[in-house]
Amino acid sequence: MVISRIETIAPAKINLALAVTGLRADGFHMIQTVFQTISLFDRIEVELKGEGITCACGDLSGESNLAYKAAASFIEELKGKQNISGNMGITITIEKNIPLQAGLAGGSADAAAVLRGLNKLYSHPFSYEELLEIAASCGSDTAFCLKGGTQWGEGTGTNLTKLPQAPELNLLLVKPIKGVNTSEAYRLFDETGEISFLDKDLWADVLQKGDGEQIGKLMVNSLEKSAFMLVPEIKHIKELLLEGGCWGALMSGSGSAVFGILPDIETGIGLTKSLVNEGFLETWIVKTIV
Repeated sequence: MVISRIETIAPAKINLALAVTGLRADGFHMIQTVFQTISLFDRIEVELKGEGITCACGDLSGESNLAYKAAASFIEELKGKQNISGNMGITITIEKNIPLQAGLAGGSADAAAVLRGLNKLYSHPFSYEELLEIAASCGSDTAFCLKGGTQWGEGTGTNLTKLPQAPELNLLLVKPIKGVNTSEAYRLFDETGEISFLDKDLWADVLQKGDGEQIGKLMVNSLEKSAFMLVPEIKHIKELLLEGGCWGALMSGSGSAVFGILPDIETGIGLTKSLVNEGFLETWIVKTIV
């Protein structure tokens, strides 16, 4: 049966660890990171109809949306691969739940979901590896969002290696009102930060053992210092999570969202009340997913 419309989800990511390892000649920073998919997601509808590409996402609608750019890249590659000419119609509708400027890869997750959806609607013209190449051209986190699970990322984050799947961890995710501009966070890092590296083998071992408390102790993010300077509330949230009993707490990506590993759901419920009393209203109890 030929289908022309598909609905899917676009899960957010966190970074269980992130180290800035250097600066390339083109100005892009090199990193090592442990990516992890979580159960906070946007909803995406992709439909083949009309002419041209339409992307509806509230204030984020239009050509600047990464999902639009992903669809445009997909169509460009498809026309070249199958020698297709003429105008092809794609309508994308996004229900946003992942906050912006949070370090959760909401835009990249949407782009990856669109690529998955289009590949299915067009009867899988691209192999998984080919789709990954298109994803990598759509932003540093899009390739991971296409793969999902637990992955080791290097380079600009697009060189991925599968790690042992993280255990199912309950997390409390918190975002302050202010977001963090990624470029500004890296600019401040260049002024005040220090190059560092992660131990891939150690991470693989800890993930294999599945001990949430040990994972919490291993978490580190080179960009936290910069983000604390831009949005001091990030540091305060991290302190509240640790004081409230989380096994570990960390800012995700370049921020501003912070997550804590919960020993149990009850701790998360109690901490949520405390955070709301402090004025932090954007909170989610989520879990790691494959």
